[in-house]
Amino acid sequence: MHGANPMSPSKSPSHFTLRTLRALRAKAVRWPEDFAATVPLMTLEGLVSEKMKSGDVYSSRRTKRPSPKVAFQLEYDAETPLYVALDSNELRRYAETLRRCWSLFGIAKGDRVGIFDYGTSPISYLASSTFTPYLERGAADILGCLPICNDGLANLSQRAVDIVKFVRPRVLFLRTDCLQPFTHEIGRGSLALSSWVETLVVVENEGVLPRAERDAYQAKLGVPIHRMMRADAAMFLAPECPRCGFFHVWSDLYHVEAPQERPGQKSGAQPSRLVITNWFATSRPAIRYLSHVNGVLQPAGCPAAAGAPRISA
Repeated sequence: MHGANPMSPSKSPSHFTLRTLRALRAKAVRWPEDFAATVPLMTLEGLVSEKMKSGDVYSSRRTKRPSPKVAFQLEYDAETPLYVALDSNELRRYAETLRRCWSLFGIAKGDRVGIFDYGTSPISYLASSTFTPYLERGAADILGCLPICNDGLANLSQRAVDIVKFVRPRVLFLRTDCLQPFTHEIGRGSLALSSWVETLVVVENEGVLPRAERDAYQAKLGVPIHRMMRADAAMFLAPECPRCGFFHVWSDLYHVEAPQERPGQKSGAQPSRLVITNWFATSRPAIRYLSHVNGVLQPAGCPAAAGAPRISA
């Protein structure tokens, strides 16, 4: 592993041990430049290639730990399915990540939360212990709120609108590809979304809705729209803060880099593909995963999450 070109996709870390992961975390925290220079990148395409070669749906991403409790197929390619696998502790930490996201959006005890996404999305399966085996407490269970899921395709937007009208969730999470048909249904019925929903959160795996498009939809729908980053292969979630407008990242859960930035280049000059290391994914590690999410690293400084690194996109 050491001495590899840091911009070259790596093979999957089938030889990782928990001791190796702890050592890598120490290096990332104390010597981040050395960490980036010596640990090769992992890509989604590389995971697919490894899966096709080995036949292992986890692309040989394993440590010597007991078998995980649950597995979820990634939203990538139905012909070459990839999976993430989680044990009880990973489920707990991942659900805590979602809980922090929800709290940043102001979701609290007694609130109703609408979710229009696939059941295999972490926004859905981490929401409640009733949705996922071995998940002791989902984000809703921790906060004491009620999640209502509409698991389906974008063409089920009329059903989503009907659910919203009757349930009246304080916050509605909406998959990006559902935003246009959902907006069409609202406009077709000359409905006022603000009568039922306070905030809309748009979520996309391996991407983020451009700010200009977000602003256009916000004007049409008449409610605040915030965005949320996802990279399911790295079990990564980052919410757009309503207060500072940047995406928050919690350093006890993730380490994020922008490796396209060169020495001497002004930080934040151009968005680049984010590289994500997940500290709680210990049974199927995600170390220096080169996502398809573009962003610019920003320093901490938001009162809503003191000390949390941030991303602009």
